Amino acid sequence: MSFDVDIGHASHKGPRERNEDFAAALRAAPHEAGRGLIAAIADGVSAGGHGLVAAQTAVISLVNDFHAVPATWETTVALDRLLGAHNAWLVDHNRRRSGDASGLTTLTAVVLRGHTWTVAHVGDTRAWLLRGGECTQLTHDHAFDHPDLRSQLTRAIGLDDSLRID
Repeated sequence: MSFDVDIGHASHKGPRERNEDFAAALRAAPHEAGRGLIAAIADGVSAGGHGLVAAQTAVISLVNDFHAVPATWETTVALDRLLGAHNAWLVDHNRRRSGDASGLTTLTAVVLRGHTWTVAHVGDTRAWLLRGGECTQLTHDHAFDHPDLRSQLTRAIGLDDSLRID
């Protein structure tokens, strides 16, 4: 089955001083078209001062490395290993920084491959399915479920040694 995909993105910084969002998409090379397409978006956590760098490196490393993993790997395995490796790298860099300076980011990615799609999600950057004019949220936020703590994440890339990915 063949399909066309239009890729675009927009981001608004809202009330913050700077925008720490980053997005990218990459199709497999024409001779490997069966390996699909990957798209990812990340929202850097501004509190540590290095959120934009965390978002950029997470997205770039994921989309650049995804088509380089062995073709025999399941999509979920590839996403888990690539994001886990980047998390370990970012956690290590955060430990080396002085004081409260850190780089954390949320990330949501989708892989379109053959007749399937796979979503990987950490944090509160949401994935939605638009079908028949209806939007359905596919992910749930990894943040405290309390109005006063809503912006405090329970999961993010760079936050903990182990990374739990939905």
